[in-house]
Amino acid sequence: MSVLPVEGPESNQPSGLFIHNDTLYTVSDKHDDTIFRIELREDAAVFVPHIRFEAPKPFGVFRLDLEGITRDDDGTFYLASEGAFAILKVDADGKQASWVTTSLRKVGASAGLFQTRGGYLEGITLMSRDRFLVTAEREPSGLIEVDMAPVQRIVEIANHGSKDSYTGLHREVENVYILQRSTATIRKTIRYLDVDSPSTIWSFTHIVNDPEYLYQHEQFGAKTAEGLAMDRDRVYVILDNNNDARRMYPTDHRPLLLIMKRPG
Repeated sequence: MSVLPVEGPESNQPSGLFIHNDTLYTVSDKHDDTIFRIELREDAAVFVPHIRFEAPKPFGVFRLDLEGITRDDDGTFYLASEGAFAILKVDADGKQASWVTTSLRKVGASAGLFQTRGGYLEGITLMSRDRFLVTAEREPSGLIEVDMAPVQRIVEIANHGSKDSYTGLHREVENVYILQRSTATIRKTIRYLDVDSPSTIWSFTHIVNDPEYLYQHEQFGAKTAEGLAMDRDRVYVILDNNNDARRMYPTDHRPLLLIMKRPG
């Protein structure tokens, strides 16, 4: 296990995580025009601009507030925009960026989601070609599955109540892994739309609650996990501390990347 401070651009607030061919990718909710790759060094995780793009802003949307990231086999990235309540498609070279979905705000609100400011669209994963699963973050948390073939269709919406805060998603075959920020856990489940379905829980509470890694303010504190990625051997979780300082190091305002051994 290792915990690396994150070096990046000014106002860096990482949100979302994806891994492909041993390279981690992320977005920052304060940078509406960049997908970053993460270079892992001995003493830091360094954000390097990977793709710059220009996305059209829907009417009335002033900031995209990018919160989640996934990718298909062709190299196309898909980003969850909390500001637009929609999924943004960015081509592999960044030359084209377009909206995959219309706003999901009304359909989510009709199921009781998106009731709390700042608790809107967050995590995203690709379930199959043209089918996405996204999270409503909190109060209440929930999941929306949307199919884009041949036209936008809501497959199902699940309102999971207010207990957890869903900030990241990862899919492997039939398993979906949900990053639960409020409890610093990862929930593995097959019947992901059913909150009461049998699940395996992985906890990293002992890491984020370690005095070495705690941030100063309780509202952030240990509850900062914003992105989840996994490979065969490791679990990666990125923390967004909202520029808060660490308790033991009051001049250090950097986010953290957790690299953990994957449970058997």
